[in-house]
Amino acid sequence: MKIGSQIRSQTGATRGGAPLALSRVPAKDLQPWCYWWSIAAGELPDGMRMKCGRVHDHPCITIIYHDAWTAGTEDGVELWDPGPHGKALYFGPQTRRMPLEISGKYLAVTVHFNAGTATMLGFPNNTDILNRIVDIDVLFNRDTPLAQIVPREKAYKDWVKALEDGFLRPLVEAAGWQKPDPLAILFEQQCLANPQVSVEEFAEGQNVSKRTIERIVKQAFGVTPKQALRRARALDMGAALLGVTRPEDSAEIELRYFDQSHRVKEIRAFFGMSPSELKNGANPFLRLSLEVRQHRRLEALHRLKPDEPGPWRDPDKEPPEDRPRG
Repeated sequence: MKIGSQIRSQTGATRGGAPLALSRVPAKDLQPWCYWWSIAAGELPDGMRMKCGRVHDHPCITIIYHDAWTAGTEDGVELWDPGPHGKALYFGPQTRRMPLEISGKYLAVTVHFNAGTATMLGFPNNTDILNRIVDIDVLFNRDTPLAQIVPREKAYKDWVKALEDGFLRPLVEAAGWQKPDPLAILFEQQCLANPQVSVEEFAEGQNVSKRTIERIVKQAFGVTPKQALRRARALDMGAALLGVTRPEDSAEIELRYFDQSHRVKEIRAFFGMSPSELKNGANPFLRLSLEVRQHRRLEALHRLKPDEPGPWRDPDKEPPEDRPRG
């Protein structure tokens, strides 16, 4: 039995027993700014401390409850203790796996932003927040901690609604409902559908200069277009190795690399381990973050409906949404 399957997940699992998150699309009026909600809840066996990680290509808000998280950030190792009421954290874009250690019980509520939208809503510039975490209550000088507006005695859908009504929608309103740059969104679609394209080819297809694409993508993604495409290929390969892709997509994803040595080099660069170590190791929380992007990729390719569960999920482990779990 793999270590990850020993975690008692309350929010779904793979067919092999590895913990997953419950994920849903945001309210329709917020979808230009954020594309996905995920709620992960579970408990590790007594005495187990899981050394894992997470990686997201775009910024996200994660509200944590119960036991503390230890994260290896650009600023060093940081301990984030949610205390009795929880703590809301803002994760900037990541250029590599962020080491993460958790023990005991965990509950994480995450909203994932679209490319370029978080900075429009008052969050730090993406280039300044790469591989970093900040406290949202400090950032926005909130009187009421964001974690406390989640009605944990209610159903999961009520958690999402409370955060949309009480935090996200007011941010969007304050920003004048300004939508992200269409070229940034188109480039994000390219990263999901075909990250093999060159920056020159993409620019030519949009009838703009390469420099224009470089400027817009750097601002919206925090990295250069070439880095964003390279990261997209690595995240898809990581998802395939961790079993959160469709089996029929594996060959397509692997063919993006010239040969085995190229694949090994790229996986090591992004995940800090070889492909075999990634596939065979205990990486439960890394799998959670990669599943989110993979679901969005399949949706963009019209291979999965927004509310359709991925084929890697065990249908018998899906959680009920009509009862409190916090």
